[in-house]
Formats: sequence, structure tokens, C-alpha cells
Amino acid sequence: MGALFRLAVVIAMIAGGWYFRGGFGDVGAALRAAGWFAVAAIAAFHVGPLTLCGMAWRSLHPGGVAGEFILSRWVREGVSEIAGFLPLSGELAGARVLSQRGIRTAMAAALTVVDVTAEVLAQFLFTLVGVGLWLWRHPAAPVVHWSLIGLAVSLPMLIGLVFAQRSFLMRFLETLPARLLPKVWQAPDLEAGVHAAISTIYSNRRQVVRAVGIHLAAWLLSTGEAGLALFLLGHPLAVTDVVAMESIIFALRSSAFLIPGAIGVQEGGYLLVGAALGLPPDVALAVSLLKRGRELLLGLPALFAWHFSEQRG
Repeated sequence: MGALFRLAVVIAMIAGGWYFRGGFGDVGAALRAAGWFAVAAIAAFHVGPLTLCGMAWRSLHPGGVAGEFILSRWVREGVSEIAGFLPLSGELAGARVLSQRGIRTAMAAALTVVDVTAEVLAQFLFTLVGVGLWLWRHPAAPVVHWSLIGLAVSLPMLIGLVFAQRSFLMRFLETLPARLLPKVWQAPDLEAGVHAAISTIYSNRRQVVRAVGIHLAAWLLSTGEAGLALFLLGHPLAVTDVVAMESIIFALRSSAFLIPGAIGVQEGGYLLVGAALGLPPDVALAVSLLKRGRELLLGLPALFAWHFSEQRG
């Protein structure tokens, strides 16, 4: 259902672009120039960042098996991208896969919470790198002004996110169902709950810093998808410009987490940011569509993997 919804919206956007052809250009020609090979190549490239994200998750639980965390990350991403209309569906699915492989449920949930936080912190650093590149390469671009405002607003939110996880608020949320439904829900013991597991993970600062570093490497490597797409479309950009562009696109996607799959936000971002880098509108939109194709190509098998994992469990 989620995939059909996403395809319908993307098709509607392409149809609108063709209707106003003078403004968006020939998107179909740009996609035909790359072909299905481009989608497959971008999907193959994405295995690298996905593996790094799995290893970052595993670094928070050194005793875990790397392959199980990479599998869980694949499921987490696929469910988030295909069934993104359900909030936190990917995170819940990934934690579920971990719990089916011998990790205590509370610990699997805590690992997921801390890993998401590490990824967000890494993205903040990645955006800092991107804004620095914008200031160096294109200081007069309007996107620089808005990016600096976004960074200033997000910093206190990130600090609040980290402190909230270690405060009494997490324990309160964990025990809230038992307070509301004491006859059908039992609150976990203080030492065995999610709050205690989160505190245990954060107590090892070195492994948290390691997770942030690996996630930062994954963010940087993932920019290669757009660089590869632009190369296959016949409009290559300098590596610094690709990193600068993707830092803003990823930030826009993250800020639009309430919109399923950031539908429309990603496409609009590529049009606006790509224009600042001299990309024709049809090429900028084609890059977004190729990445949507990659999401479907990897996301649909991830849903089947989750299904078989549930059967196995």
C-alpha cells in the first residue's frame, strides 16, 4: 500500500512536470538516458552505506553479530521507505528483528533509540561539512542562509533529545502503559527496562562516539549515489558540490519526517538546490526519481525479509 501510494504521488509529479513542460523539461528523456541500469547501479552502491549503518548499530553492542545488525538495518530502512506512512515503523521492525535473534527486547529497543540518536548527531556534523562547502564554493547562494538558520534551530533540539533519553522522562514513558492499564500491562523492573538499557549504552562513551563516526562515514559515502546518478545522466558535478547538495537534501528529508517518505520534499529540494549548482530541472528531478527507484528495489525485498524473519521467530 505504501509503495503504491508513493508511486502514485511520483507519477502525479512527473505528469505535472510534463504538463508544464517548459518549466521542468523532458524528465522522461533524462531517465531514458540513464535506464534501468542506473537504478541497479545506485542500489548496488547503496549497499556500502547500508552496511556501514549496520556496523554503527552493532558498535553499540560489541557482542552482537555484524550480519544480524546489517540485516536489521536493511529491514529498518526498507520498512521506513516503503511503509513510511506508519510513524516509526522502520525502527520498530528493526528492533523486532534484533529481538528475534537473541537480544533482549528492552536492549533491542534501547539500541535502536541510541543508534537513531547517533545517526542524527552524525547528520548534524555532515550538514556542517556541507554548509562549509557551500560557504567555500557558493557563498552567495540563498541556500547558505537557510542552512545556517536550520543548524542554529536544530542544535538545541539535538541536545534536548540526548538529555531526554537519560532523564526520568524515558522511565515515565516506559511505565505509562502500566499506569493507565495496570490490569493488563506490567511495568518492567527498573534494572531491566529500556531506560536502564539506554543508560548502560551511554555509559560507554567511546562506543557511542564510534557509532557517530561510522554513521558520519556512511552519510559521506551515501553522497556517491547522487554523484553516480549525475554521471550516468551525463551531468557530472565536482565531488565537493555533490556533498554540498546532498547535505541539504538529507537535512530536508529528515526535517520532513512527518511526511511519508518525504514525498515531494526530496523532489522539490533537488529542483531548488540543483538550480543553485547549475543543474537543469529535468536532470535534478531525474536524480530524485532514480533514488526513489533504488528505495523500491531494495525496500521491497526488505519487506519480504521481515516477513520471513517473523515466520522464523
